[in-house]
Amino acid sequence: MEKTVAKKKLDLPREAAWILLTVVGGVLIPQILHGLGILLGIGGSLGQMLLPMYLPVMILGFYRGPLAGAIAGVLAPQVSFLVSGMPARGVLAFITLELVMIGAFSGIFAKAKMPSVLQVLAAQGAAKVVRLSAFAVSAWIVSGSFPTASALFAGVALSIPGYLLQIAVMTYLLSRKDRDAHEAD
Repeated sequence: MEKTVAKKKLDLPREAAWILLTVVGGVLIPQILHGLGILLGIGGSLGQMLLPMYLPVMILGFYRGPLAGAIAGVLAPQVSFLVSGMPARGVLAFITLELVMIGAFSGIFAKAKMPSVLQVLAAQGAAKVVRLSAFAVSAWIVSGSFPTASALFAGVALSIPGYLLQIAVMTYLLSRKDRDAHEAD
């Protein structure tokens, strides 16, 4: 008896709705944190610390796949910039690249047979390597020399709370997803 593999039919309206919802989250959440930062008297540093665009894009990548994650990763920062001027023009390309990568790598690592915390760390690490490499190459093109390690990693240290938040939220969501899948069997 021959086994047939049923292919999932791509539901474009549904995928577009998930991407749109993610982009809206990627625009609204940073605005909420920016307002909260102003109220608390710490300015825009909450956004730099908590990376509010990353989590919705990562969630979409893990749940809807690398293409949906990458598309949302392109659109969220661009729409946010058009609506609010954030992220700043000087970092927009780098944030966009990293969000595309976090969305794509989340979708790719979602299929990996490894603990969910390692899936999240792998997606984060791969996206960060791409962004830092792009930054180093662009600095070399502009100035003729590569940036120092401290210049490359200056923003990474400030963002540690955001990375930890991503790890905690995604590990929880992915463990629930796995548990729900096992209960359905």
